[in-house]
Amino acid sequence: MIATDIRTGNFIQINGKPCKVLSQEMRGSGKFGKTVHLRIRDMEGRMHEKSLRAEEKVEEVEYRRVKMQFLYRDNDQFFFMNMEDYEQFPISEKVVGKEAIFLKENSEIDVDFVEGKPVSIDYPKIVELKVVSAPPANKGGGDSTYKEVELENGLMLLTPQFIKEGETVRVNTEDLSYLDRLTTKSLNPKVPPQ
Repeated sequence: MIATDIRTGNFIQINGKPCKVLSQEMRGSGKFGKTVHLRIRDMEGRMHEKSLRAEEKVEEVEYRRVKMQFLYRDNDQFFFMNMEDYEQFPISEKVVGKEAIFLKENSEIDVDFVEGKPVSIDYPKIVELKVVSAPPANKGGGDSTYKEVELENGLMLLTPQFIKEGETVRVNTEDLSYLDRLTTKSLNPKVPPQ
């Protein structure tokens, strides 16, 4: 494949090693030549930046995506189970990455394998987490002010003043930002007073 065909999520060979493309941006014009700027992660979990000429050829790496269940963590190893054949795999903390804070025991997640080894986890872009600790709303602050709350996974998050302990919020896993609050309406019809 040529550099302009590379997409986010592809696995490509860089310096003889497979890497996952985290982001891709085309820069330049026809006069000076276009370049493709990549942000990639190697199989040891290290991030790199790489620029390629638009016409440069790269080798695409075959990978297999498998639905797995997160079981538990033991020091710097995270254990997952293949949902099809129940085989268990340890994955190092380097490969799991900083998003490990979003893994919940028994949750299902997609894991990418290259040459039979688990190399990357495909985290959801949005997760729902319960607020376990929230200070009372600031009386003087309006809806445009924020406060720090603690979520069930230990993450401290800035949220609007109206968020209370026990509520569930949606969080963007890429930039660790508050998106919105989940609300549920009562399913029980109101009983009129007698």
